[in-house]
Amino acid sequence: MRTRGATRAIVVAFRRALYSHRPGEAVHESSRVRELAYVNGVVTAPEDAMIRIDDRGLQFGDGVYEVIRSYAGRLWAPERHFTRLHRSLAELRLDGIDIAHIAAAARDLLAESRIPDALLYIQVTRGVKPRDYAVETQGPPTLVITARPITALNPERRLRGVRVIVRPDPRWARVDIKSLNLLGNMMAKHEAAEAGAFEAVLVKDGLVTEGASTSLFIVTDGVVITREQGPHILSGVTRALVIECAEVLGMCVEERPYAPAELMAADEAFLTGTTFGVYGIAAVDARRFPAPGAITSSLDALYHQWVKEERDAPR
Repeated sequence: MRTRGATRAIVVAFRRALYSHRPGEAVHESSRVRELAYVNGVVTAPEDAMIRIDDRGLQFGDGVYEVIRSYAGRLWAPERHFTRLHRSLAELRLDGIDIAHIAAAARDLLAESRIPDALLYIQVTRGVKPRDYAVETQGPPTLVITARPITALNPERRLRGVRVIVRPDPRWARVDIKSLNLLGNMMAKHEAAEAGAFEAVLVKDGLVTEGASTSLFIVTDGVVITREQGPHILSGVTRALVIECAEVLGMCVEERPYAPAELMAADEAFLTGTTFGVYGIAAVDARRFPAPGAITSSLDALYHQWVKEERDAPR
């Protein structure tokens, strides 16, 4: 699986951390499947995990996070997720923690939990300091990881598509950083839930950006269109994989700005995300779409084929 934008040193480091076990090394404490939390080296049940109240992640949202899914106990696209986490840390100039260390801790927690289909939530904050907006000195960061079973997905969403609503984008100007500051996302997602919709499609300065917690694609005359990378969207891991699926299938892909009117006039539309993969959109506000459309279905099928091949590959 290709990793864009990562240096070879980073890739090698977290590959080694993710996949290497010494012969005879004990991996599991018990055979029970259980939810686990890791906080700075201490592993407990999530309800017993503790952080300091003066942690900057709690006081300021001063930190970043990543969510990785596992299939049959194997992390899906880990190199891409850890590359993005490395970038987010660099953008916040959050030093003092090594990506290989995070990767090893995540791998070990997943193995100890014995959860086959899990969501790993990884959070890094700037750590514990007196409450002050300025950061004069860099102390040890706080690393939090949780391993939980993935919530059962509604099969109807994949078969029949989902409804979305269009809302103004209330988020800050650097959503390309996967930061802990998610108030705008939460507000938009709450509006969608109140309207009985799965997602809120966001619009800023007259242009569609993405979903509140998903990436958005439209299809017009056989061309797959999504917003270009930049500070206005999060560069989704599943988004990148689906673009590669489209290229493998010989489809034309355009990464560019587009207005809500172009969304409403599209032949198909779909969402992508780590948890579910690909969901066709059945309706945007009152506008109905075929869901899933033919191109959406082709991309969904190839994406899940890649997942299956990785899941079933020899270990």
